[in-house]
Amino acid sequence: MGSDDQSAGPAGAPLDTVLHVQTLFVQHMPRIRAFVLSLMPDFALADDILQDVFLTVTAKAADFRRDTNFLAWAFTIARFRVLKSMNRMDKAFLPLSAEVMECLAAEAPDVGAEQDRRIAYLEQCLKKLAPQARRVIDLRYYGALKPAAIAERLGLSVNGVSVLLSRSRTVLRECVERQMQMQRE
Repeated sequence: MGSDDQSAGPAGAPLDTVLHVQTLFVQHMPRIRAFVLSLMPDFALADDILQDVFLTVTAKAADFRRDTNFLAWAFTIARFRVLKSMNRMDKAFLPLSAEVMECLAAEAPDVGAEQDRRIAYLEQCLKKLAPQARRVIDLRYYGALKPAAIAERLGLSVNGVSVLLSRSRTVLRECVERQMQMQRE
């Protein structure tokens, strides 16, 4: 028996190729899900479609070229899965026409690129925060702690943590907006 990257995955694709596209899917899953939800605003159905997109991406792993845009490829698959699902639905309940979906799909990669820039700017802005503000943000958003738990951990009042979070979010938002504005100029 050969090594893992010599083994065949679905549809005969090398296993390393299958794992690569699955990893990319997991990395981009929030954006793919948001794209599906923009076309099909039913959360349960969108999650079903997202699972179907994952299975399709896995099955078509051999078709993906590493030098191309994975997100655009996944959005195309997602769009076709949404269309397939909509064809099975009662026409009276369709949220968007196929033409509108085409327009949204055409804009999706650009939206994703802007979101990537915003995330990069946010990471830069986080580094500029005062140490205590950064610690509170980390505990709230990366540690998923509520303000009361943060207050207890840091020896602050709950109100103090809430104020610090609010001010920190404002500073971060303004910093990201400044960076985006400078990039546009």
